[in-house]
Amino acid sequence: MHRSGFSFIEVMVALAILSLTIVILSYFGSSFTLTRNAQIDTQAQAFARSYFDNVRASWTTRAAYNAAVAPSVTPPSGFSNPTPTLTTVQTVGTQVVVRRITIQFTGPQNRTYRFATEVVLPPQ
Repeated sequence: MHRSGFSFIEVMVALAILSLTIVILSYFGSSFTLTRNAQIDTQAQAFARSYFDNVRASWTTRAAYNAAVAPSVTPPSGFSNPTPTLTTVQTVGTQVVVRRITIQFTGPQNRTYRFATEVVLPPQ
């Protein structure tokens, strides 16, 4: 007697192939998301590093350092609300010798980034 339809083994093989395909596709989907997030994080770090380089370049004299004016900030595309903050880390007498500058901004996925560096009083 010949029956039409699928056997139990054929159904199990089809389910195994389908399950494997779903696992592989979900892996690739999550890896694309992780790669995009890593690219955004790298761009945020590069922006902060560039900004801190500008701070150090503008504070190369004692007069500029003592004025304690943070340079203007122009964030890259997709980043917004850059806010630099200056704090005194160490003083000798009345002279500030170490300042910390922190920059905080929002990334493309509304993630907040915060980076800080310290700048030492330049020599005379």
